[in-house]
Amino acid sequence: MNDTAFRAMIGASVAVFAAMALASPMSCGGVWWPCSFDARLLPYGADTARDYLAAIAPSLWRYLWIVQPLDLLFPALLCLTLREAFARRAPERQAARLGHLAVAEAGVDYLENALIRAMLKRPDGAFPDLLPEATSALTTLKWLMLAVLFVALARLWSERRRR
Repeated sequence: MNDTAFRAMIGASVAVFAAMALASPMSCGGVWWPCSFDARLLPYGADTARDYLAAIAPSLWRYLWIVQPLDLLFPALLCLTLREAFARRAPERQAARLGHLAVAEAGVDYLENALIRAMLKRPDGAFPDLLPEATSALTTLKWLMLAVLFVALARLWSERRRR
């Protein structure tokens, strides 16, 4: 991939992420901040998920019809961007390992999105307690994987700048 295409992919990733953030419900009754299942860093339980769904009920359509479709694009864009960045900056073996982790992270993100969609389709909270607990675990795992990927990318970038 040439530099122009790589910069365009980075720009597209940032634009889709920003669009998701701006389209997310802005008020969720103090249940948590920011107002998105995907953005929650700490684990949550079934009652908190139900409280959140009740709080965003007036803007649930935004989550279902704007945020979720954008979140079908974002994991793939981020994965491709990270893989290309690692291919450019890391030794071949390390790039391969980090690339595999980026693919795994995208898979976790897609599974998380599917479980979130199952909860959004039942805003009355008529879903088993296991559903939000599994979703929360996947969200936490996603953030941990992203932390590892971005720390690795920062280290590679820092090493390259020193040279």
